This record gives sequence, C-alpha cells and structure tokens, in this order.
Amino acid sequence: MDFTLPAEDDPRRIEIRSFFEDHPGASYAQLAERGYTAPNWPAPWGISADPETMIVLEQEYARAGIAHPMTFNLIAINQCGQSLLKWGTDDQRKELLPPALRCEARWCMLFSEPSGGSDLAGLRTTARREGDEYVVNGQKIWNSSANIASHGVLLARTDSTAPKHKGLTQFVIDMKTPGVTVRPIVDMSGEESEYCEVFLDEVRIPVSRRLGEEGDGWRITLEQLQTERQSMTKPGAIWGGGPTARELLDGLIATGRIKDPVIRGEAGRLYVEGEMLRLMSARHLSNKINGRPAGPEGSFGKMIASPHGQAISDLAKRSQGPAGMIRNPDVLPLPDKHFGRFSNWDYAYWFAPAGTLGVGTQEILKNAVSERILGLPREDDPDIKLPFDRTRRAAA
Repeated sequence: MDFTLPAEDDPRRIEIRSFFEDHPGASYAQLAERGYTAPNWPAPWGISADPETMIVLEQEYARAGIAHPMTFNLIAINQCGQSLLKWGTDDQRKELLPPALRCEARWCMLFSEPSGGSDLAGLRTTARREGDEYVVNGQKIWNSSANIASHGVLLARTDSTAPKHKGLTQFVIDMKTPGVTVRPIVDMSGEESEYCEVFLDEVRIPVSRRLGEEGDGWRITLEQLQTERQSMTKPGAIWGGGPTARELLDGLIATGRIKDPVIRGEAGRLYVEGEMLRLMSARHLSNKINGRPAGPEGSFGKMIASPHGQAISDLAKRSQGPAGMIRNPDVLPLPDKHFGRFSNWDYAYWFAPAGTLGVGTQEILKNAVSERILGLPREDDPDIKLPFDRTRRAAA
C-alpha cells in the first residue's frame, strides 16, 4: 500500500472541520447544500472529492457526532442516485436528487422476485409501453425499507422476445402511485421490519421516469450492485455496518468473558480475520488514491466480509450465556458510535443470516470469483441466449 492520510493541519481537514464547528448539529439540508452528503459526486451535487477527502469527511462526521446521511438513505446516496448522473436526464436530476440528498426522499430497490431466486435477470415483472406511459405488473420481494420509501428503483422486463439480460429496463417510481402495495415481512429479529414485498398492479409510470433507454436496465443494475457490494467489504457485523471484531474483543475484555479459553480462542481468530479485512479495504483505497484499477479484493471482499460479520455476531450472542436467550439483554458494551439500526449485538445476531443472502448469495459471488478472477469455465445456462419468452423461467 502506498498512501498517507491527510494530517491534522491539512487544508482540506481544516476547511471541513471549520464547517462542522460553525454548524454544530448540522442538518442534512445544510450538509447537502455544502456538498458533503455525496462528496464524490460533481457539483452542484457534491464537491468531486478524492478518496483521501472522503476519508477525512467520514472522520470529521464522527468527530462532530453526526450520523452520515448514508445511514438513513443508503440506496439513494450510495447505490442508485449516482446512476442518474450517468443515465438520467436533466429533469430527473433536478427533480429527484435534491430531496434525496437532503434525506427528505428515501429510496428503495425493487429488483428481486419470488420466482427468480438468485437469477435476477430471469425476473417476470413486465412494463408495457402505452403512449407516454408504461404499465407495470408483477411482484417484488426482499425490498429493504420499501415501507418507508417515497421512491423505488424498479427493474422490469420491457421486451420478452429478447434474451433475458437484454430486455430489461429501469425506472424510478413514486411509491404512492395507484397500484403499488407494500407489505412488510415480519422476521425473527422482533424489531421493525427491514424487508418488504411489493405488489405492482397496473401501475402507470410516465416515460419521463425511465432511466436510460429501453434495454439498458441490466447494465445499470450491475453498476449499482457492484457499488453496493464494494461498500459491504468492511470488517464488522451486517456488511460492515455494525460493530467490529475489535469492539467485540473490547466488550469481552470489559465483561471478563475473555477468560473463557474457548471464547478467547474464537475471539482471537475473528480479530485476525477482521484485521485482514481492514487491510483489504485499505489496499482498495490505496488503489483508488494511486489511480490503479481495483484488484480482486473488490470482487471477493463481500464474500469474505459477510460470513465474518455473522461469526462475530454469533460469538457475541453465545458469550452472553443464558442471558442471550432473552431479547435485547445487551450485556456486552459497545462504544458510543453510530451503528444505525445495528446498535446492539442482539439485533445484529438475529439479522445476520441475511448477510450471506442479500446483494448476491455466497454461491453467486463464488461463481463470479471463479469465472472472472480464476478464469474457470462459466456455469452452464441453456437459456442465456434464448428469447426470454422461450426460456424455462418464462414457462414455469
């Protein structure tokens, strides 16, 4: 690795710190106006920040005690909003981006379907063009925060005669549109639902809400998923959003549970694994700073980080002993940091099984690593070149 993070007297840090000191408890509207919500975006949305400045901003957010806007509006700010910079129109950008950056309009992704499993390109939701509108019919599932989102990024099939990857188109829809029904999925965490299923019944979407051209949907979606997976390559529970192995170890030491030799052995192994993930993230950052293309760590990072997050949540839960059978005992202390909804080990444990399923299952990621990094033959897919309406998925 070859980088040096900006020092305390770096002009970029001084400018950013001065803003937070002049605006204690700054609102998300103020942060968006300053360009600090999505700082890597170009003006007028961001400040075209380089990777070093991005790191400085994250540190100064934490120093000021302000939760990063991505904590509340991750899909708009990290995954999908920047797609409008490349694929959207001027009108779309002016209408949709400002309220998203101010965290006034929350977004969700409408990709997965009950019949598709991990074969996202085999989705069946259709969007039929009628004049200046598309008429959408279908069902989506495992949609994070769809019950509180005002906008949904929808992937639908606009051409069933094209191969499955070619006939897809993306839209940004208003979740209050007639025909959209959202049903939260009650999960075993006992907390507020994260996931929902969404039903689309004769939903009319203006052509002006189409992202890119018809048939661009798969390319846009892959860019968004890759961005999302890279953000999940961090040490910590739940895709790096929750507490880390370092914080687990601190809690085990503070409560004296580290004296158990079995717990101590597991904690040591997870600590080392977490530090390896931290170095992988640093190497990825180094590549960015030095203008080198992302290495393989950017592709298989999530494949390693997801089970790591599950393992540290599992040890935190088991270390509680019988108290762990009770909901939210929180016997392991955590530092005063913004972990979002994963601010206690109990919820992180119950949510953890989703870690190796969401945003690409382990099997999908292993296929990607074997084919694109190791150069192994592709898994056989007899439907891949057929028109979708002649595939087994369409006939099922």
